[in-house]
Parts: sequence; C-alpha cells; structure tokens
Amino acid sequence: MALEAINEIKEAEKKAEAIITEAKQNAKEIVSNATKEAEVEYDQIINNAKIKANDLLNAALEEGNSNSEPILKMGEKDIEAIRNMSQEVKDNAINIVVERIVKIHGNS
Repeated sequence: MALEAINEIKEAEKKAEAIITEAKQNAKEIVSNATKEAEVEYDQIINNAKIKANDLLNAALEEGNSNSEPILKMGEKDIEAIRNMSQEVKDNAINIVVERIVKIHGNS
C-alpha cells in the first residue's frame, strides 16, 4: 500500500511536470503570437498614419496652389502691363528716379 501511494505520487508528479511544461510552452506561444500580432497592428497603424499624412499634405498643396493661382495671374498681368508700357513712360519713370537720387545725394 505504501508502495502504491509512492507510485501514485510519482505518477502525479510526472503529470504535474508535463502540465507545467505544456503550460510554459503554451505561454511562449501566446507571447510569440501576441508579439507577431502587435507588430502587424503596429505596421498597419504606421501605414495608415503615412497614408493620412500624405493625404493631408496633398490637400494642403492643392489648397495652396488654388489660393496662389489668382495672385500669380495678377502678377502676370502686372508683368505684361510693364512690358507693354510705352518707351516714353519708361524713360519718364527712369528720369524721375534719377532726379530723386541726384537730389538726395547730389548735395553731399
């Protein structure tokens, strides 16, 4: 009877060790799977953030381009107006500027 009890205890210890070993293996697998899932989710979050950042950047560029378009057109009109000025008007403007410079610095 004592021998049977000892054998039962040894058998129970073996089963307990097998359960512990299996539990440790399961724990390692769970941690490994969780790590893989976390990496996949992290990559998805980063990719989504990059896509959103690119979308925001493109939207800002489009808005900037549309806002600058009237200003550029106005600048082009001003350039064309200056180019189309008669030579007499250009000469007159040059003379006015030269006279002011000479008057300011001429008495020095």
